[in-house]
Amino acid sequence: MNISAFFRLFQPKDKVFYTLFEKVADNLTAMSADMLDGMKSPEVITDSFYKKIADYEHINDKLAHDIFMELGKNFITPFDREDIQQLIASLDDIADFIYASVKYIRLYNSPYLPSFPVFANHINDCVVELKKAIYNMRDLKNTKEVLDSCVEINRIENVVDDLFSNELAALFESKRDVIDIIKLKNILEYLEDVSDKCEDAANVIESILVKYA
Repeated sequence: MNISAFFRLFQPKDKVFYTLFEKVADNLTAMSADMLDGMKSPEVITDSFYKKIADYEHINDKLAHDIFMELGKNFITPFDREDIQQLIASLDDIADFIYASVKYIRLYNSPYLPSFPVFANHINDCVVELKKAIYNMRDLKNTKEVLDSCVEINRIENVVDDLFSNELAALFESKRDVIDIIKLKNILEYLEDVSDKCEDAANVIESILVKYA
């Protein structure tokens, strides 16, 4: 290895990681927007809608793999490897739980709840704020904007918690068939979990700012 190639190993690779995280954010926002469209009525929750959401989840898995591969190739990273691993894991969880929500609605042939699009709207709002935070993380220059988005995600997560509690209480008070109640409870839990995963990602981002900004 010549001397110039050796020094190239130690050149900052920030742009590689930031770009990959931004691609993940783009994929998640497209996924959550299509989820919102598909949740607007029971007629739209079709096999083709399910496949579209599954495709987004597969893309997210590929991007997560690409980030882990970059970790193996590069000595220099924009922040600690552990932080990068935690951030990509939390972002991947968001895609997994959006996918699971749609998957079980289809798999269970679940009854439709008017709250489905309400959950989806809050999820989309969370993911949009997460995308803003990730884009503003580049070079850790726009820390106020990043923190503002993290605070908004935490606020939305609290709203979703209240929505989940109210929907669960109403479900148990309903005259629905017991099997339908079990199905819907499971789906509501997955929908609520998506906002939790968004908050987890926001918490990782906040901890990165505390260390490096």
